[in-house]
Amino acid sequence: MKNWFNKFWMLPVLVLAIAACEKDEDRVYLAVNANPSLNMSASTLTLKEADAAKTALTATVAAADYGFASPAAYKLQFDKKGNAFKAPREVTLTTLNKNFTTDEINTIAIALGITPGVAGDLEVRVKSDLLNAPTLFSTVAALKVTPYLVIIVYPSLYMPGSYQGWAPDKADKVVSVKSNGSYEGFVNFPDETTEFKFTDAPNWNNGIFGDQGGASGTLIKGGGDNLKVTGAGYYLVKADTEGLTWTATKTHWGVIGSATPGDWGSDTDLTYDTTSKSWKVTMDLKVGEIKFRANDDWGINYGDKEGDALLDTQNDNNIKIAAAGKYDIELIFSVPGYYSYKLTKK
Repeated sequence: MKNWFNKFWMLPVLVLAIAACEKDEDRVYLAVNANPSLNMSASTLTLKEADAAKTALTATVAAADYGFASPAAYKLQFDKKGNAFKAPREVTLTTLNKNFTTDEINTIAIALGITPGVAGDLEVRVKSDLLNAPTLFSTVAALKVTPYLVIIVYPSLYMPGSYQGWAPDKADKVVSVKSNGSYEGFVNFPDETTEFKFTDAPNWNNGIFGDQGGASGTLIKGGGDNLKVTGAGYYLVKADTEGLTWTATKTHWGVIGSATPGDWGSDTDLTYDTTSKSWKVTMDLKVGEIKFRANDDWGINYGDKEGDALLDTQNDNNIKIAAAGKYDIELIFSVPGYYSYKLTKK
């Protein structure tokens, strides 16, 4: 009798214990009620270097609703329109509001291949990640950005001469991109005979380089004879202040490649515009590739490895033409150290 009573008394205790365990257990059920959303303070930005430190864009994110309070991680993804976010630039968010400076947006736009000075289309979205949950994305927002070119001030030699009134402060320059005493740049000499010198400042008060005299192509520091070029034209000028040498190579420019009428066999010539100080042509292009080269030869040629509209060192990658049509093509050497081009489909 006693044993039966003890067993009967224990049964409700066991039921209560099971019930208590079920009440104490935290059961979380994942139910995505809403994806994250994005609101941006602007949809069109024309950026200026003078505003580099100022706020250009504010992105405000509404968190995803996973059905419970979640420690999800959020990123903003930027990509060029049409790339389908295959290789986006990502910015990790520490809060759900992010102020982007002009410099930050400019850096993103150029990295994604938007040409400085030209309006380009970007797409922006929010990415939400939570452990053991599917990645969520917001709808895509459009952002049109016109970035600016960030000019690094490279060591320079100024070229005062007869072609511009012997004024160092207004003279064309050659620059040393690697800061190693090797300088280069392009300059237009309109006269049949041009004389000039190199100065290492925009005045006559510092270092001056001239010709040694009787030894064409050889520099002397401190004065010397004027450097001379015979023949009007557009010249690639180089100077080596370590080896004390200089050269001036006359150039005319053309575009060549599988996208051009001449394919890889012949160039289509560009014409120099003295007002814009650039080389131009309007022509039909096919889907394919192009490069720019001087003097109908491969001795001096430029491509664009990154697709950022800045010409790279010689012999770099071809420039891809994705859509056939009539294009305005402009080749720009007027900013030494930043050779560039523009392809504008009409």
